[in-house]
Amino acid sequence: MPVVIVPTAYRGPTQGLSEIQVNAPDVGSALLAVDALHPGFGALLFDDSGAVHRFVKLFINQEPVDVGALDKPLGAEDRLEVLAAIAGG
Repeated sequence: MPVVIVPTAYRGPTQGLSEIQVNAPDVGSALLAVDALHPGFGALLFDDSGAVHRFVKLFINQEPVDVGALDKPLGAEDRLEVLAAIAGG
């Protein structure tokens, strides 16, 4: 099963879990599966229209994924990393 890597800033809903295995065929399904297991996770990733927030970056096996390509397939051994671009100031 693919694994979703959760950044530290988004681990509140996951109760501190940094890696979550999901049974999902594609990127969008994997993110929704994590939200189903850990309600509130999706609110950190998606805006009101269901699009990925502009400050969220996604990677499959360390390769960037266009946030508009939520239908990109995931293999059983893939690692989907969520990166939260957080600005300070």
